Amino acid sequence: MTPRMTRASRGLVLLALGVLILQRIWAGTLVWFVNPRTLALTWMAALGLIAMAGSLLDVRQLRRIAVGAGDGSNPATGLQAGDHELHQDHSGHDHTGHDHAAAGGYYSLVVLALPLIMALLVPSKPLDGGAVANKGLNTARPLVRDAVTTLKRTEKPPEQRNILEWVRNFNYAADASVYAGQSADVTGFTYFDTRLAPGQFIVARYSISCCVADAMALGMVVQSDQAAPVGNAWIRVRGPVSLVKIGDQPMPLIKAVSVDGIGAPADPYLYP
Repeated sequence: MTPRMTRASRGLVLLALGVLILQRIWAGTLVWFVNPRTLALTWMAALGLIAMAGSLLDVRQLRRIAVGAGDGSNPATGLQAGDHELHQDHSGHDHTGHDHAAAGGYYSLVVLALPLIMALLVPSKPLDGGAVANKGLNTARPLVRDAVTTLKRTEKPPEQRNILEWVRNFNYAADASVYAGQSADVTGFTYFDTRLAPGQFIVARYSISCCVADAMALGMVVQSDQAAPVGNAWIRVRGPVSLVKIGDQPMPLIKAVSVDGIGAPADPYLYP
């Protein structure tokens, strides 16, 4: 690959990456991957990629590189083609028949193109119950008083708390039984844990601080006479709260009065 082709290819890949990020922002699907609080930085990153692409695709610079390659000089160093032979012996090996710059350019192009290839080949969708099997459901007190000293309990009315707020309150309270009998009204996806008793399942959500790489699945156990939807169905659960243990870890349990199927929300994650 000639220097001109390498430079142009890099520019096209950077341009495609920048446009892809802007398209995801415009379509509203970027929140499937990053915390909305980082969208301003993501905008800046996308525009920066496009600006870099514009620099690499500068026609005058590409023409200058092509002219330099045509007369046998290296546009980066100013060396003529014959000058390279004077250095065949350095580093203890012969350079005849290969070009370090070309190889480096090729590998860097592949690295730049990998995120673009992944974005095009892997279906774009948010994390759901299928990923819990790999990441696991967090029942080890993710938000405790000793770990997060500035944490305050969520003093919303019980029916307005989401799953993260319920789990946070349970973990923060000296005695989680103070929440017994309060009414919960939460939404999430279904997850089935083999440690649970018959008639029980988990309604779960993912909490992310920065992006899906740090996603943490949190949930509340549901006790229901009504059969839970199979798969990764999104549901709304209402009912009074009590306490249950998975292993040695106390978790909030909802004695479901109703379990209703709902559509997946546009933003499926919760944010600490």
